[in-house]
Amino acid sequence: MTRRDGRLPEPVAAGRGDAGGDAASGLPFDPRGWLVAYRTLRNMKPVQVAGIAERRLRHAVVPRLPVDFDARYERRVPADLAVSPEPLRANRSTLAGSLSAAERDRYRAAAAAAADGRYTFLDRTIDFGDRIDWTHPAIDAEPLFWRLKLEAFEGFEWLVLSGASPSAVEGVRSSLERQALRWGAENPIGEGRYLRRSWIPHSVSLRVLHWCRYVAWCAGGDVAVPDRLLELVYKNALFLDAHVEHDVGGNHLVENAVALLAAGTLFDAHDTGWTERARRLFEAAADEQFLADGCHFERSPMYHVTVLRRYATAYDLLSSLGLPTGVVRSTAEAAMGFLARLIRPGGRIPLLNDSVHGEAIEATSCLSYCRACGLTRTDPSKDSSEGSGYRLLPTAAGTMLFDVGDVGPPHLPAHSHNDHLSVLLRVDGRPVLADTGVYDYGANRRRRYARSVAAHNTAQYGSAEPIPIGGSYLLGRRTRVSVVADEPGRITARYARRGVGPAYEHRRTVATTGPGWEVVDDVSADGDGRYTVRYHFHPGVDVAGAAAAEGGFDVALDGDRIARVRVHGGDRCGLARSPYFPAYGREEFRPVVVASAPVGRTIRTTLEPADGE
Repeated sequence: MTRRDGRLPEPVAAGRGDAGGDAASGLPFDPRGWLVAYRTLRNMKPVQVAGIAERRLRHAVVPRLPVDFDARYERRVPADLAVSPEPLRANRSTLAGSLSAAERDRYRAAAAAAADGRYTFLDRTIDFGDRIDWTHPAIDAEPLFWRLKLEAFEGFEWLVLSGASPSAVEGVRSSLERQALRWGAENPIGEGRYLRRSWIPHSVSLRVLHWCRYVAWCAGGDVAVPDRLLELVYKNALFLDAHVEHDVGGNHLVENAVALLAAGTLFDAHDTGWTERARRLFEAAADEQFLADGCHFERSPMYHVTVLRRYATAYDLLSSLGLPTGVVRSTAEAAMGFLARLIRPGGRIPLLNDSVHGEAIEATSCLSYCRACGLTRTDPSKDSSEGSGYRLLPTAAGTMLFDVGDVGPPHLPAHSHNDHLSVLLRVDGRPVLADTGVYDYGANRRRRYARSVAAHNTAQYGSAEPIPIGGSYLLGRRTRVSVVADEPGRITARYARRGVGPAYEHRRTVATTGPGWEVVDDVSADGDGRYTVRYHFHPGVDVAGAAAAEGGFDVALDGDRIARVRVHGGDRCGLARSPYFPAYGREEFRPVVVASAPVGRTIRTTLEPADGE
């Protein structure tokens, strides 16, 4: 087994250093870190706390019991499994047909590489050769997310969405099937890994969905699937049904639901209630997980696309089965409306909170898929106080996004960043001011930076974080954003930080000024100190600074000056570089304008398009 660099990886203990490790284990060991952990736990729902306790108990007890849990599940698999592939086959065709040619080409290449034993996740490649060693330390040297994706068998999804026919890729198919069958023989349920490694419910969900789609795809091409693979799909669905992630919630619960629905649809004659349970899960998630403007409550555009895609699949499959779809349909159509509004103009998601490009399908492909499933977008109130808080201020030159929402659901902070009152900017449909994205989910310095206030286009008092962050997914005492004034083309919002650490208030006004925009920042604090305002540009943007006293910066795209940025009120202003994570495992650098001033002094920033001067 070799890595991308061709060297055999040395055994490395999981969770060490910046490579990542188990993201859930990244609890800091200083008192402040434990306070963050306490605050995170305090905000959890009782079902979450109970779930954590239950998992720890199962980890400790189940492997020690004189019970063959794998055999128990095997005995529940019916003999002579029959499949009903048509609904899933039709849905797969709809999804594949909604993808761009570039996406299908990328899937085709990735599937071929996977068949050769070469997997790339998080921009990190491991070449297993002819046989995957599921216990190799090289896997555990990567963030846990790498293993989760490997054991989700994403190669099957890449293949069925590649646009190829089953008969045309016999070699790829047979290789992936051998990997799956070997995995089934080498990774029984239990044996010290109950709810761990191969049997983390999130991976099980994705594995079930990918395998179900694969079986339906093969059936549509009159290609036989090994009976043992069908048995593995059913066994995994049985396990998932017993371990639905109510304790985790969020997008995980939606993934559980779509996997159970796929299994219930495929094994219609052997459905033990999976379809109906999935429908109830989708309806419950619709009530809890979507905000008034149609945004998924984790406020990550990437996860919004992922969840919306699952709702479209649910609507399509439930419709084909003649089951009620009212709640699923209305939820998906509102989510379509939010996404369409968020990506215009430009067509790509902004990298708000935990978001990257290339993980979910393209936003435009997702909307095309929804429409092909028979959904029509609705446009809920964009200004609702119960919505995402992503407010758009358009001009003739472009659109500025102003984030006046809270960071995410208090009980589920996993994908939230310290981005209070941040702004993004597109000019002529191209990103100018950009968010940072996410490198990976390991408890490392890049993860801490991506979630920090310094990584966002907003103000920071001293070195304080509006909400203390810790580990990979932890958040401390929450601050709440309130909208002070809301007029056409002008919004003022504020938040106040209290509790342990420095106390301060940040107030920001964003207004359109003809073709341009003005951002006004005021920070007040109980004592003296300074605050810093940062504007992070997209890596494709060139920024050149004028004299420091002028606080002026020329902004250019492809050599053409498109805007000028002026900073007034800051007694220090300059140009620096900051990290940018456009995809998992990728780090680029981009220009950032940094201005600072003593508390009590206003920093006023104007962004004027070149044609508006």
